Amino acid sequence: MLADLLWQNDRDLADACLVHPFVRGLADGSLPTARYRDYVAQDAFFLRAFAAAYALAGARCRDAAGQQLYAQLAQGVDDELRLHRQQAERLGIDLARVVPSDATLAYTEFLTATAATRPEPCAAAAMLPCLRLYAWLGERLLPQLAPSSPFGDWVRTYADPGFASLWRALAERLEGAERHGTARDELAALHRRAMHLEHRFFAAAWGGTWPGRPPRALTIAGSDPSGGAGIQADLKTFHRHGVYGQSVLTLLTAQNTRGVQGVFVQPVDVVRTQLRSVADDLGAEATKTGAIGSAELVAAIADELQVRPLGALVVDPVLVSKHGHALAGDDVAAALRQRLLPLATVVTPNRFEAKALTGVAVTERTSALAAAQALLATGVRAVVVKDVPGLAGDLLVAADGAVVELRSPRLSTPHRHGSGCTFSAAIAARLAYGDALVAAVTAASDFVGRAIASAPGFGEVGPLNHWA
Repeated sequence: MLADLLWQNDRDLADACLVHPFVRGLADGSLPTARYRDYVAQDAFFLRAFAAAYALAGARCRDAAGQQLYAQLAQGVDDELRLHRQQAERLGIDLARVVPSDATLAYTEFLTATAATRPEPCAAAAMLPCLRLYAWLGERLLPQLAPSSPFGDWVRTYADPGFASLWRALAERLEGAERHGTARDELAALHRRAMHLEHRFFAAAWGGTWPGRPPRALTIAGSDPSGGAGIQADLKTFHRHGVYGQSVLTLLTAQNTRGVQGVFVQPVDVVRTQLRSVADDLGAEATKTGAIGSAELVAAIADELQVRPLGALVVDPVLVSKHGHALAGDDVAAALRQRLLPLATVVTPNRFEAKALTGVAVTERTSALAAAQALLATGVRAVVVKDVPGLAGDLLVAADGAVVELRSPRLSTPHRHGSGCTFSAAIAARLAYGDALVAAVTAASDFVGRAIASAPGFGEVGPLNHWA
């Protein structure tokens, strides 16, 4: 069963929830009442939004059985809310005045957006972790439940077999999803994202207003004062994915939606000192590079990352624009190929950059595969060749043999400024969470598609919607 495979892939996160002090405190009764009070308030807000997401998913179903199931799931939310209203009355909580935390909003927005914009199997994959995780936690906590625990009703509610039947019914909606055009990697990415958000929800309840300890990501790139590309786009993307963002500035630009008016490359010592400052203190689970500006800077960054690794490395070459305009010299391309790519997890060249790095002109799928294989020979684990002629999207080629076409709609809009930066930053954000490589790239591609489709329309060649 596909749902079981997704669950096994994400058991690390389920186990992390089970051993979390908030969850342990429910069973042994040691959880401070104030923290449980905050949790009840936030969970009531979450459940009301969850019911709305069920309604959206049901409306997109093409069969009566699916519509009936989502109506049944919404009724199950009402049953949960009765428990919360009882607890709220006991704890003195005014549920009408609850202000959602960052963790609550991140989760509810994720579920609502998925249910409203993605095929119904995607909604099922995103919703399933909440039901299955809570049933699994209830089942394991029940034998450990201290007779004196004031949270016994919570444990018994989710340990009830009737609650488990809800996730099993939803899991059946995933069977056959691939036959109807929904890729397993996409479902896996949504499932894992929801599991991360579940853990974050417990962490937020344990820490009060702070939404738990997020993963960290670093961008090593240039500055775009208009905010659409460079480190500005990267940091917006990190934040949207719930990742703590850090930055090392390689160059300053004067640019806007009309073009670039100036580029000012930073001295090597300035970049090296920034990088050491981050690496020696906060660290990172993932790093991405963007525009670097000189071969000397590429070498310095590679030297530092060899000594001070900062998680998975995503390299956006930023050598040639998607229209074929040169952005850096051949010496930078050579330095990237020789020094940085051997350290990288994934590199994301457009078709012109692929040629600059390999000499292979990318004109269709076969030549894109050849360019990707040449890049894999440098030691990078995966390559995403963007804007391949004749394909409906980009082409992902991994060292383990995986070849995936990332299909996305071709939108007729000039507002794509910063799409490459945003794509690589989104991959880094997903890798920071621990996503598998293919799942991270697939999720990033989907995010960029939504961001382009909902661009705010600023300027001539304007920015994306980084809140997509």
